[in-house]
Amino acid sequence: MPEVVLFPRQILPLHIFEPRYRAMVADALAGERLIAIALLKPDYEPLYFTPHAPIHRLVGVGRIVATERLDDGKYNILLRGQTRAKLLAELPGRPYRLARIETVASHCDASPAVRERLRRKLWAAARRYPVSDLGWCEMHSAPCGLGLSLGELTDLITARLPISGELRQSLLAELDVCPRARKVLGHIQTLASVARPAREAEHRSACNLN
Repeated sequence: MPEVVLFPRQILPLHIFEPRYRAMVADALAGERLIAIALLKPDYEPLYFTPHAPIHRLVGVGRIVATERLDDGKYNILLRGQTRAKLLAELPGRPYRLARIETVASHCDASPAVRERLRRKLWAAARRYPVSDLGWCEMHSAPCGLGLSLGELTDLITARLPISGELRQSLLAELDVCPRARKVLGHIQTLASVARPAREAEHRSACNLN
């Protein structure tokens, strides 16, 4: 998909209307309900309707947790991210792209104390950043995000930040949790610094009107 990257624990709503993807959802529902989301690479457009559109090989795998089949055969589904995976080989025989994959796990060599400091710093920064909607996160965690590990918190924040698909993909592909968290923290700080002048200008305008 263009501009869509699926992270573990993320809930992704999808409207499925293309015939090939309707067939994919029907097959998934008849099996383990798993679908992999691969980000399309730049300049994919000429090949979009073929099995050769260029995609990133590190993907997010999700499980269908809710589905609505419409009268015209289309679907509305909710996909919950389960894991990262790499594509090993694409397989023929279906109208949609079918692949053999291998799951990949995140890792972190930092001490528990370092991870905890970084997790709290990331949580605080995300709460201060006005564009981030943390309602999703509040439902999963106690105050200070205590219900989430550093990796889980990083992935959930990344899924909500207004950054490009390629940036999201680079964070999906970063398997070391601490560098991934620091990169997300840097993106939050950059976005906050860009948004601050606009908020200050809006405040000055409101004061002038009063």
